[in-house]
Amino acid sequence: MWSKLYLGLIAVSVATVGFFTYYSWSWLQSIGLPIAAIEGYSFNSDIAWYLLWVSFVLLILVGNAILCTTKSSWAVWSSFFYFAAFILMRYFWLEEEAFRFKKMAGLGNGAFSVGPLLGAIIVVVAAIAILGNHFLIIRLNQKLYPDPNAAETVTDNEISEVSN
Repeated sequence: MWSKLYLGLIAVSVATVGFFTYYSWSWLQSIGLPIAAIEGYSFNSDIAWYLLWVSFVLLILVGNAILCTTKSSWAVWSSFFYFAAFILMRYFWLEEEAFRFKKMAGLGNGAFSVGPLLGAIIVVVAAIAILGNHFLIIRLNQKLYPDPNAAETVTDNEISEVSN
């Protein structure tokens, strides 16, 4: 059940975040006023940004449920790859396009964009957080539901030797 919910959620997330990412890029292809194009880009890019974070948190929650029930971490790491793909797309492609558009329209000042560096830092921090989350969920699951085969059994002979 959790897997089907996860697959539906990731499909909807990719579609919605992908749509707003594409739509914000299409504003940069506008032949109208550059100020209006930047405002349209910023509006739709912000929607994509918020949807990405909300969907990422929901995917991690459902992924953690899958990890707890099946002890399989595919959903947690799929959530990370979804997040990383859209972060890299935003900072390495979309923000660079916006930076060039602003510069060509005379709306921006600056020699370079720090977007790619920020995108790489966000992806590395997210990877560390997902790894920590994975470790934490596995350890909590082991503490709450210990493996009965791993418990040490004491024989009657050992008990009598200790009591004597």
